[in-house]
This record gives sequence, structure tokens and C-alpha cells, in this order.
Amino acid sequence: MVGRTLILDAALVTAFFAAAIPSFFTPGPNNLMLMTSAARFGVARTIPHAVGIALGFPLMVFLVGVGLGEIFEAFPILKEVLKYAAAAYFLWMAWTLLGLRLHDEGGRERPMRAYEAALFQWINPKAWAMAISLIALVVGAGPGRMVAIGWVTAGCLLIGPFSCGLWMVFGQQVEALLRRTGTERFLGAIMALLMVIAVVLFLL
Repeated sequence: MVGRTLILDAALVTAFFAAAIPSFFTPGPNNLMLMTSAARFGVARTIPHAVGIALGFPLMVFLVGVGLGEIFEAFPILKEVLKYAAAAYFLWMAWTLLGLRLHDEGGRERPMRAYEAALFQWINPKAWAMAISLIALVVGAGPGRMVAIGWVTAGCLLIGPFSCGLWMVFGQQVEALLRRTGTERFLGAIMALLMVIAVVLFLL
């Protein structure tokens, strides 16, 4: 019985990473915003943004696991409302260069702060879809439910920093490429276009 449980656990671990890794590393609002922030402000100043994502999303996963996901099952129309409301918000962000026109007290543009990035997860439809899918994939009913939720949360905490770091490096390389070619002034337009494409693909 113990051996069978270990085999089942190994299968669930494999399924989790097979689903989570592509979800974390493929383009989406978080990754595109990190890339743009790193290109505009540098990797060091974008670290708080990355920290907010790396901590905010696992917290979201945990809360979905302990009950928030059931709200969407009881009221499926909420998924559609969130989907189109978020799409409209993302298009607005694209219009304002991916929402990076945030300003400090002196009126200077600044990157997103950690708490802002953490709160952003709650209006990010990809984050909702990932959280619900990962919980549904790994967490079952029974006495081990909370352990499984904790395990999924820990897995997201493990993967998140690698994904954030990779996309920040992408942003740094994009900025270097545009600077070498003298087209850095088009950075905002390029990133906004990528966001629009991501939104269109999400709605299809």
C-alpha cells in the first residue's frame, strides 16, 4: 500500500511540474510586464516587482485551494466576467505602455512595487486559470487535502523566481538589442503589441 502511494505521489509530482513549468514560463501578463520593466528600469529596480509575483501567486494558489476556487464552480459566470474585465484592463495597460507609467512622489516614472504586483494577481486571468488548474490537478478530497495544497503552494514558490528571473533577463537583452540598433524608442510600442496579442489569444 505504501509503495502504491509513493507511485501515486510520484505521478502527481510529475503531472504538477509538467503542467506548471509551461504555464510559468510562457508569455502572459506577468512575464511581459517583467520583461518590459527590466528593459525600461533595469533588472535591479525590477526585483520588487518580481518578488511581488513570486510571493503573490503562491498565496493566491493557497487561498484558491482552501476554498476560493469553489466560488467559481458555484458561479461559473464569474469566470467570464473576470475574463473580459481583465482583458479590458490589459488593453488599457497596453495603451499606457503595459501599465508602467507609474510615478513616484517626485513625478518620475518607476517600476511596479512588490505589493502592487502581488495584488495584480487577483485580476490576472492567467493567474486564476493556473491556480484553479494546478489545485484541481493535484489536490483531492480527504484528510491529506491541506498537505497537498501546501505542496502545490511550495512548488509554485520554487518555480516562480526562476520564471521571473528569466523574463527579466529577456527584458535586459531586448533593451540591449534595441539600444544597439537605435530603436529603443519603440520599446513601449513593441511591448504593448505583445500584450495585445496575448489578450487576443487569451480570448480565443
